[in-house]
Amino acid sequence: MKFILRDEARATERRTPVTPDGAKTLLEAGFEISVERSDKRVFGDAEYAAAGCELVNAGTWATAIDATVLGLKELPEEPADLKAPFIHFAHIYKDQTGWEAEIARFRRGGGRLYDIEYLVKERRRVAAFGYWAGWMGAALAAWRLLARWNGVVGPEGGVSSFESRAEVEDILRGLSANCVKPRRAVVIGAKGRSGSGATEALKLAGFEVTEWDMEETRDLDRVALMGHDLLVNCVLMTGPGLQLLSRADISNPMNFIQMIADVSCDPFSDFNPLPIYDAPTGWDAPFLSLGQNGIREELELTAIDNLPSLLPREASKDFSSQMVKALLTYPDGEEWLAAKAAFEAALVRADDG
Repeated sequence: MKFILRDEARATERRTPVTPDGAKTLLEAGFEISVERSDKRVFGDAEYAAAGCELVNAGTWATAIDATVLGLKELPEEPADLKAPFIHFAHIYKDQTGWEAEIARFRRGGGRLYDIEYLVKERRRVAAFGYWAGWMGAALAAWRLLARWNGVVGPEGGVSSFESRAEVEDILRGLSANCVKPRRAVVIGAKGRSGSGATEALKLAGFEVTEWDMEETRDLDRVALMGHDLLVNCVLMTGPGLQLLSRADISNPMNFIQMIADVSCDPFSDFNPLPIYDAPTGWDAPFLSLGQNGIREELELTAIDNLPSLLPREASKDFSSQMVKALLTYPDGEEWLAAKAAFEAALVRADDG
């Protein structure tokens, strides 16, 4: 069994699904691994070579037929026909724009997609970046709010990937030490991966954290919610049932919130629990103003859809430790059969459409 670890198409994507240590584990288990050379991946080519991987040119994956192509994010538009098995986050199974055209590429080429989001074992995803999405989303929001309170420049002008979490921790500790203001934050979905990461980052920044999950939001106390300075949402809704804030709540006299981090970042969904913004924010402009809250303080929101990319080293190490366990069972493990079934269902839906 052979894998090709491809160079990511996104210029800002420095993460990898398998680290050099992870690749070594797979090699020792009998897999073959070719790694495309990359000038942006957070782990250098030499580290993979030292682990025993074969280095190949970027783009080799496009003509592969005897190997499984391993990556993270969506594929570039070419080639038009996809002939190999592919493993990555495709984001095409929920009727996203262009999903039928992407499925057609696999149909024409005879390839197969194992979407990482659908690698499910015992009803739980086997590999996810959730913890670091929550950690970075909360840290970014805390950084901006603490900078505002301290009257100094924060990340509002734009951000780029960090070499390690230590850089962010140093910033948060420094701002926290200079801020005498009591600070209150609430994390929605605190028991999940994202929520646990968000809670850790906020406590590091000196916030008193209220941790809410399903039990606390089933009968939502919106006044209690709005009594915090910072709100972090880590709940991704797949159906109706939860609305945290509406546009009318922004200026509610009981609303003290000055910063929102929507880690789940699902503004285009009909079930978005924060229907107060229309599109994600980005690395170049991480925050948007929603107006003044009930005490006439500015309320800002950050909603970046690729937060773990800001911490590529930690995120990759964590993800690789999960992903390698799954890859050791490829292609017949329970999670791979689940992903295969999801792909085949998408083929049928495309035909019916």
